[in-house]
Amino acid sequence: MRFSRVVCGGVAVFLLLGSVRPLSLHGQTPSPAGVQQPMFKSSTALVEVDVTVLDKQGRFVPGLLPEDLSLFEDGKPQKIQQFYLVTHDPTKGVINLAASRSEAEERARRFFIFMFDEGHLSAESLMRVKKGAEDFIRNQMMPGDMAGVFANGQMNKSRMTDDKVELLAAIRSASPAIDNRQALLAPFREFPGIPSENDALRITEGARELLDRLGAKACSDDPFQCQLQGGVQQVENLMQQKARLYVRSARVLTDTTLQNIRYVSANLTRLLGRKTFVLMTEGFFTEESRQQLQTIAAQTARGGTTIYTIDGRGLFNTIGRNPDVTMASAARSLAFDNGDEGPSILTAGTGGMMVHGIDDIGRAIGMVASDTSSYYVIGYQPENGVMDGKYRSIDVKTQAKGLDIRARKGYAAVDLPPQELVRRAVAFGQR
Repeated sequence: MRFSRVVCGGVAVFLLLGSVRPLSLHGQTPSPAGVQQPMFKSSTALVEVDVTVLDKQGRFVPGLLPEDLSLFEDGKPQKIQQFYLVTHDPTKGVINLAASRSEAEERARRFFIFMFDEGHLSAESLMRVKKGAEDFIRNQMMPGDMAGVFANGQMNKSRMTDDKVELLAAIRSASPAIDNRQALLAPFREFPGIPSENDALRITEGARELLDRLGAKACSDDPFQCQLQGGVQQVENLMQQKARLYVRSARVLTDTTLQNIRYVSANLTRLLGRKTFVLMTEGFFTEESRQQLQTIAAQTARGGTTIYTIDGRGLFNTIGRNPDVTMASAARSLAFDNGDEGPSILTAGTGGMMVHGIDDIGRAIGMVASDTSSYYVIGYQPENGVMDGKYRSIDVKTQAKGLDIRARKGYAAVDLPPQELVRRAVAFGQR
């Protein structure tokens, strides 16, 4: 039996196909007489995939049915056993409830986690994202929503809550880290300059030709400083010192961030329904962490959590070297920074998106909330039912032209803990 379920305003509604006349997305509901009460399949038995379908104008496309989509795991077609639409947008149409309210409403509940990645946020970026998060809590957090704040290396009060006063206080408590990413990159701008963090890594790995070329260029660009430092050999030694210090410190910052992400996503796994993880960062040193990031994304996706990243720098450019963001016309430069790859791996792997180039972080978070408020959920039981811990790719396709589909790229085949309903607060486990 094929079935589709719509969730409107936090209430789940099913479209049943088969022995019961289907409900129309644009029409009237059938009479309650004889309506079969559908059952939720256990989300721990099924693999659930959140799917966002957009048209060419970037607008969400309602009204799709299971036959409009095809699902593949490791390249093999899978039978769609559960299909429903979740929307908190009243313009998508409201259909009378045809299912049990308690679990339906729980699955439609919105969960938001805001993580302030202080080690990868400059002081001005942290101020910007704090203001944006406060604006969201005050003005866009809806009744029934729950949120949590991870700041200063810990989950505030070890829980999620719907208490706005508590959430606002937690956001205000976030404080800048002294040795943040921008502070570590600052020496790259000083003589002798290093073009990027990737060049710094190559220097630490013994890329002699690169070091010779950069040293010669530095002395050619500024002969006076070169002579002041003691010649090209001393300039190259200084470059090596800079590179080693940066890579050593950047590794520590990145490792801390990955541990924090892993901790939060693991605790979210037991909550029923979709969870939105908003990572506020400027990016991080990724060169040596790609495999870890892919593993974290796969495990996070399995637990039904979608990661979104918001770049705290707001407007930026790729050519200037002036990091001043105190003026709207002086955007922060990315001239030395290659940190977007890590956030990109996390968002692509879980079906989220990166938001950057926006000074109004409240609007950026609103974009995330809008994106996570209308989506389809596909449930299927993999043909390979053995949860062996390995990575399995997922591909969702459609025959319809002009549609853009965003869904997670895969998941880690691991058993999920029992999922639970929540009320006013959700406790997090100890680290």
